[in-house]
Parts: sequence; structure tokens; C-alpha cells
Amino acid sequence: MHHKFKLLAAAAAVAGAFAAPAAFAQGIEFHGYVRTQVGGTSEGGNLQCFRLGFPAQAKYRLGNECDNYGEAAVSVPFGKSDGAWAKYNLRLALREKGAQDYESVIDQNPSSDGKSFDIASRENYVIAGGFFPEGALEDAKLWVGKRFYNRHDVHINDYYYWANTGPGAGIEDIGVGPAKFAFAYHQNGGNSGLDGAPGSFVFGGGVGVNAAKRYEFRFYDIGVNPNGKLELAAQVIRGSNAVASDEKTGYLLTAQHFQGGILGGFNKLALQYGRGNGAGMNWIPAYAGGNNSTKGESIRLVEQLYIAPAGSNWSGMGTFIWDNLKKAPWDLEQRQWMSFGVRPQYNFSDNFSLAVELGVDRAKDDSQTNPKWATLTKLTIAPQLSLSRGFWSRPVLRGFVTYATWNEAARNGVNANSNNVFADKKYGITYGVQAETWW
Repeated sequence: MHHKFKLLAAAAAVAGAFAAPAAFAQGIEFHGYVRTQVGGTSEGGNLQCFRLGFPAQAKYRLGNECDNYGEAAVSVPFGKSDGAWAKYNLRLALREKGAQDYESVIDQNPSSDGKSFDIASRENYVIAGGFFPEGALEDAKLWVGKRFYNRHDVHINDYYYWANTGPGAGIEDIGVGPAKFAFAYHQNGGNSGLDGAPGSFVFGGGVGVNAAKRYEFRFYDIGVNPNGKLELAAQVIRGSNAVASDEKTGYLLTAQHFQGGILGGFNKLALQYGRGNGAGMNWIPAYAGGNNSTKGESIRLVEQLYIAPAGSNWSGMGTFIWDNLKKAPWDLEQRQWMSFGVRPQYNFSDNFSLAVELGVDRAKDDSQTNPKWATLTKLTIAPQLSLSRGFWSRPVLRGFVTYATWNEAARNGVNANSNNVFADKKYGITYGVQAETWW
């Protein structure tokens, strides 16, 4: 019997090899990101983090991250090295509270605030190319699935101001003179459901899934000056519902300039304008709804500068952000957020460096009674060990001490968790150690 099972297994393997296209085993790629930390506060207890509440959209992250988070991504190539090709990409995310050595995806304490350990699907798509002859489509690539698409962030506060991610399909790298063009379609709201499951079509029944459908037209790699490139994009965001009639439409316009060759680094300046479904804070467009108010209007300016002068031990990044939202979705009043931050780093040697991060956030919500500007200032000092010198060198092991202060208007927004040890104060100190890497 054991011999028969071995023959069956071998036959199945051979059949699978003939049924599936060949993969380049040597070309399989494995990527990922991990951050994990442990620490405490001047008041005792576990590590706490400082940030303003809504409408502030991010916090300065050095010495100010409380979750243990990781991503694992694999890319499997198929096809010919000199012809048509395809790649399957899968990315899973892991997040845990770091409460103990055994943390379950099941909430074992109904009175708690959720699961201790989460697994999430972040990417699951296929991209392919090499189908077209020489010309405008020679380098064109087609893709279908859930994808991190055209994501732009500010590293020092992990702020994704432009992230048209999620399930969709598209074509990119179409040559248009010296520039390139891409079209992408994304859809939020999910499919109608599995066969026989709730949400499937059944005679005599119906379901109204409100889907937000996004159409992006993007021109990029537009050379406008030496070492400078311009990127222009227009996104139309339309609600679609087979049952209800509360569909709304909006748009988001983005212009971004990238300038290289600045003191060994770069400068990125982005300006965004949104209306209707395209108005909102940093979740637009990736999490745009399909029935938001048509009254929304938003303007966002994001400036970031990274420098690493040749022959110098100094490197660093700075940013300025201004986000103004008027008559937001759901007819909220004006919301404003301004942010300024810098993170200089000095390398004493190839392996030892000192990073200092100063961040100031100001936010105002005019829908509140007697609205005032809430302000949070955070300063972190972090000695670091890494395998090589430089701002982007990873893995890095760092210790940190963080001091934050805030005004009365910010009191309810700073770390507004049930276990907030700083609830009755206007300043706080945290400390700990962190490991961070990507590959």
C-alpha cells in the first residue's frame, strides 16, 4: 500500500509539471519588512505612542511605534527569459500586540479590544509583459489583482499621501514620446460573493453592494529639467450600486515633481486636489466610498527632502505637510492639519550612528464646539547599530528615548486609548529598544 501511494504521488507530480507553465526557480524573489519593539513609559506600564487624533493623519515614527508588524512577500516568475513573461506576487502582513509568547488570531477575551494577532492579505496579483512588438507598447505590462499600486509616502512619519492600492487591473509603461503612460482600474466593496454564499445572486433575492470604482490616468517620467521628473495623474471615483440610488462621483488630481542630485539625495513635492468622492484625508483614493457627499473639497501639499552629502557622516530627511479639507464627506465641517518634521542622522562609524527626530503636528476640527488648534511636539534621541553606514541602512537595532508635549486642545487626541497613562497630563516620556529591517 505504501508503495502504491508513492507511485500515485509521483504520477501527480509529473502531471502537474506538464499541466502548469514552467517557473524560473532561480528567479523566485522573497521580500519583506519587519519592525518590533519593547519599552515602557515614565509613568510605568507598557510602551505608549504619541499622536494627535483626527484630522492629523500620521505620527513621527522614530521611537514612537507600538505595534509589532511584519510583511512577507514572494514573487514567482513564469515564461521565457527572452519572450513573454509573467510574475505572481503574494504579500501577507502580520501584526501583533506583543502581549505574550502565544498570541492567537481568535479573540479569546470578549471584553478585550480585539485579537492579539492578525494576518492580512495585502497583495495578490499577476503582472505580465513581453506580448507586444517594438513601439509604444514594447515595454508595456498588464496586471490583474490586489496590488500596492503607485504608493508614495514620507518615510519619517509613515504617511502615505498617495496610494492607489487595492483590487484592480491595468496597463503601465506605455511609451508616449520621452514619457510613459499608465491606466489603472480599482474597485472597493468586494465581489458579489461566493457561489451559494450570502451576496450571491438568488432568484427572488437581491443585494446592494456599494462599490467605489476608480479610474486613473497617469503620465510619468516626464523630464522637465536636469535630474527632474514630473508625474501627473487624474482619478475619477464613481459609486456604483445595483440596488440603491445614492451613487456619487468625484475626482482626485495629483501633480508631483521629483528632483534628484540634491546633496546626494532628492526632493519630492506633491500637490493634490480632490472633489466629491475624491476629497478626504490620506485614505483617499484607496478607501474612497461610493456614496460620499459631492460637497467635499480637499487640497494637500506634501514636501520632503532627503540629503546624504558625499564624504560626510551626516544624512537626514525633513518634511512639511499641509492638508485642508472643506465640507468633507458626510458633510463635516472644515478640517486642517499641518505637520513639520526632521530626522538628522550622524554616523560615528560604519556601524554606529545617532538619529534625532523632531516632529510638530497641528490640527483643527471646525465641527467641534469652540474649535482650537491642537498641537503635539515630539522629540526622540536614538543611538543605532547597523551593518553599514547611511540613513537607509537596514537591519538596524536602536534604543530610544522619546519626549512629547501637547496643549490642552490636544489632550483628548493624544494616544486616546483606554490604557492611556498620559490622559491627565500635557507631556510624557517613553523609552525602549526596536529592531527594523526590510529586504
